[in-house]
Parts: sequence; C-alpha cells; structure tokens
Amino acid sequence: MKLFKILQDKIYHLGQDYCCLEVSGPDSERFLNGQLTNNVSELKENHFQLQARLDRGGKLKSFFYLGKSKDLFFIFIQKDLKVALVDDLERFIIMDDVEIKDHQKDLWVHWSFYANHFEESGFKGELCGAPCIITFEKPKDNQAQELSDKKRESLFVLQGEPVWGKTAAQDQLVTDTVVNLKGVSLVKGCFLGQETVAKIETRRGGAYFPVLLKELSFTPTEGIELSIESRRAGKILWQGTVDDKPIAVASLLRDFRVKGRKLSFSCEERSFSAVVEYIPLYESLPSDKLAESLFEEAVRTFQGSDEKTAIEAFETILKIDPQNEDSFEAIGVLFGRIEKYEEGIRFMDKVLEANPESVMAHTNKSLFYMRLGEIEKAEEEKAQATVKSFGQFGKEAQDKKQKEEEKKREEAEIQRRFEMFEQVLELDLHDPLANYGLADIYYQRGEAEKSIPLLEKVLDSDPKYSVGYLLLGKCFLALDEKDKAKAVFEKGIDVASKLGDLMPANEMQSKLTSLN
Repeated sequence: MKLFKILQDKIYHLGQDYCCLEVSGPDSERFLNGQLTNNVSELKENHFQLQARLDRGGKLKSFFYLGKSKDLFFIFIQKDLKVALVDDLERFIIMDDVEIKDHQKDLWVHWSFYANHFEESGFKGELCGAPCIITFEKPKDNQAQELSDKKRESLFVLQGEPVWGKTAAQDQLVTDTVVNLKGVSLVKGCFLGQETVAKIETRRGGAYFPVLLKELSFTPTEGIELSIESRRAGKILWQGTVDDKPIAVASLLRDFRVKGRKLSFSCEERSFSAVVEYIPLYESLPSDKLAESLFEEAVRTFQGSDEKTAIEAFETILKIDPQNEDSFEAIGVLFGRIEKYEEGIRFMDKVLEANPESVMAHTNKSLFYMRLGEIEKAEEEKAQATVKSFGQFGKEAQDKKQKEEEKKREEAEIQRRFEMFEQVLELDLHDPLANYGLADIYYQRGEAEKSIPLLEKVLDSDPKYSVGYLLLGKCFLALDEKDKAKAVFEKGIDVASKLGDLMPANEMQSKLTSLN
C-alpha cells in the first residue's frame, strides 16, 4: 500500500531523458512482433508494454516502452539508445511496409489509483508497480505533483523498472537483468536471441540477477565486486537510501539469492553484512486488492464524523472498481447519516444493480423511505428484505452441504493417494516420491512424528530433494523441536539455493528467520 501513497497523483516529465519514435505502416505490428521480446499482438489499443531488442546470443542491445494507438505504434526510449535502435531495426525492414521516424512531442507519465479510467488520451499501463498513463501533453489534473529525476531513478531501480547503466546494460544477458521480469515473452513466437533465452530459462534461470541488499552494516560503492568466502558473489549496481536507511541493489549469484538470508560479503573496500530482499521493494497491488486496502482506510474514516471525507474516499474506490458493492452501500449509509435520504436511496439502488440479492440494501431503503414519510414504499422494501433473507438462509444451507461433500471428496482422494504410495513402497521401500507423499499426508493429518522417518529415508537416498528438507523442518516445528528444525532448514537452504529451487529456499529462510 505504501507504494501507492508514494506515487498517487505524481507526474514525471519523461522528455528530460526519453524521446519518442513513431512506427507506421500496414506491416508494423507483424514486423515489431518478430523483432522484439514481448508479445506485440497482445498489446491493447491505448496501452503500453516493456520491450527489448537482443542480439543472437540473447544479450541486451536496448530496451524501451511500446505504446499502441489505433493506427500507429510509439516507442518511448531513453535518448542515448534511440539511434542504435533505429539503425538496428531498419536493417531488418526489407520487404515490410514499415516506417520509423521521430515523433516531436513531450512525454509525461502520470501515476494514479484509477489510471485505467482516465478519459484523457494516452497510453495506459503500469510503471513501478503502479497504474499510470503516458501522454504527449502534461496531464490536466492540477493536483498532481511533479516527481524529481533523483526520486524517479530510485523508484525505477527499487521497483524493477530497467535503468540503463544500472539494472540493465549493453551486452548483458537479458536473463540477468530486470528487463526479463516484464519485457520478455517466450510463448509469442521467434525473436532474435530467443533460443538462448529459452535455454537459460528452462534450466535454472539467470546465473546473476538484481536483488536488494538491506540492513547494510556498510554501504559499498556502485560498481564494486562482491565475494563470499573467496567466491565471486556479484556486483553492486546501485546504492541509495529508503526511509533514511542505506540500501543497495546488487547483481547476485543464484546460490545466494534467498529472500531474508543474511550474508557476509567482502569487497576491496571492506567486509560487510546485508539481508537479501527481492525486487520490487514496495508491494504492487492489482486493482481489486488495491480497492480492498483503500476500503479499510475508508471504513476508518466512515467510523468518524467527517462524512464528506468518507464519501470522497469511497468514491475513489469506485473509480478503481466501478462495481464495488460495499462502497455503494457505505456512501448510501453516509448520505442517510446526514439526512440526504434521496441520495441514500439512489446509492442503495446501485447496490442492488451490483447485487440483486442484497438484504441490507432493501433494509436501508426501507429506513430511508420511513424517514421521508413514504410508509407504503418503506413496507414494500421491508417485505423484499424479508423474502431475500429467507433466500440467503437457503443458500447458506446449500453452501454448507456443498462444503461437506467437497471435504468428503478430498478425504477420499487423500486416502486413494495414501494407498497408492503404500503399494509403491511394497515394491521399493526407498522410493523418494512415495516416501515423501506418505510423509506429507501424515503431516497434514497432524501426525508429524510418523513423517520424520519417511523424510529421513528420502534425504538419505536423495540429498538434493529440497522440498524434503522443508517438510522435515516443518515436522520438527510441529513437534516443538526448534533446534532440529533450524539445523534442517539451514542445510535445506544451502541445497535448494544451489539447485535454483528458490520457492522452498525462500520458505525455509522465512521459517528460519522467525526462529532466530
């Protein structure tokens, strides 16, 4: 939620660092889709996406944002990269009817909670994990505040947007850069360098990748090489501060990229410690989750006496989620509180449009009509509330029955799997999958003590079975044997990180951190 507080109604003048290219011609979409890393054919009209241009070896030549209008494409690119990109693309325009030329207009980006509902022209999308719109004219919203270049670079780096020379550089494998997070699609068809990128991704991913280093005991200089126990570990890409505390971004070797892991680094300046955190730093929320978070804040305002501010808060949510039933109801109740009953009734009708089965909408309408002295209408709404409440009781009973049936099906499936694993073990006592499967079922049933010997057998036969360490540690925790759990997690993190199994590694690190 903090990210949206930072970026809400902020404007940045991209024209200082970026320029715009116009791509036209009947073959432009097909041409761009064959040359660029992301799926141009899936780009919606009046939206933008991150794109990159690679060489045959999958190394980065440039990156930019591609916007699509009805008949044209626009490339928003850092000025230093423009000439090289144009020269590169034009070499491949042979039989295609495509033209690339300068587009002499300023570029502005405007972040807002409800960018997807802007009426002004522009290209909608997401930058730094927040909804925004890129326009050729400064947004009309006079309330918007401008964002400084320094603050913009910090947000781009911390939120996983590529910054040339920092988190993305010439001749760097794209799989080792943040461009790979949002700017590469391996399912869209061929593009230059795709074979190499696909090969890396289907194995263990990039050997090096940017991560955040926080809780620094010392702030290393940008560009400095890092080592851990005399082994090359990575390189500092960027350093700055967040909430007055030092933070850095480092390109870190796969073996050490475990979230929450505390590492001891050495560099030519001095030794220091830091804790690994993933990019992005601030949580990115989809519009429905954002609406939920804003709703919690709006409810707190609702509970006070400032009805005007509360109504504005719920109206903001409706700009993000136009069918948010709870916001319609809250605004209606607030209008009732200040005795604007007609307005209250209008919003309860909106509740019923979103949810025709709402009992409270009819109940509130009944109350408002009563206050207006329209007794007949009040009684009619009360009757509808009664009828729908009976319908809800029936639905709740049906839902309860369905849940019970689903639980029976799940239990039957677990028993089927249990018997299957037992049959496998009758043939091979050391089968890792069957032993792990039985152990997992015992753990889910609350019988962790029965899981432990099975998991120990798994790890004896396959010491690289990373999820086995995770489940074994969880079993020791369930039995309150914390020291044994710590030892298992520590070993498991080392095994999983070397294998590139970051999901079990991260979960084990999270549990280990909570034990320390």
